[in-house]
Amino acid sequence: MSKTLKIGVVGFSRNQFNKKAARKILKDAFEALQQKHPDKNIEIVSGYTNSGVPKIAYELAQTFQYTTVGFSAKQALRVKSGVFPVDKTIIIGEKFGDESNDFVRHIDGLIRVGGGKQSRHEVALFKQVNLGRPIHLLLKEFEVDWYGD
Repeated sequence: MSKTLKIGVVGFSRNQFNKKAARKILKDAFEALQQKHPDKNIEIVSGYTNSGVPKIAYELAQTFQYTTVGFSAKQALRVKSGVFPVDKTIIIGEKFGDESNDFVRHIDGLIRVGGGKQSRHEVALFKQVNLGRPIHLLLKEFEVDWYGD
């Protein structure tokens, strides 16, 4: 069996952002992954919530037939939007952020689409964990318009 490539996706988990732009960014990124790693099983690992960038990432992952992984704290089980019906779940800690250190150690690459404090913190942690590796090959960051307060 071929190696599994675990790609983390972080970004806005609330819905007041340019979803069309985010969807295009992720679709392009997933197509690039498919072309670059045709021999690998790809897992899309995100925050488990059924809203925002995680929801878009999971929906697209399903169309690409990638495995979906919900990686979050127990707090995700109590959010209004609910959780996305992922293939696998990893729950660590009680509140959002408790899982961040484990999340960045679990993934092989990271895509950030917008996002707030936690997304940017996870990018910083990912950079620390991957010191000395070609980070430009492992990390892709994109900004999209935020419409919220």
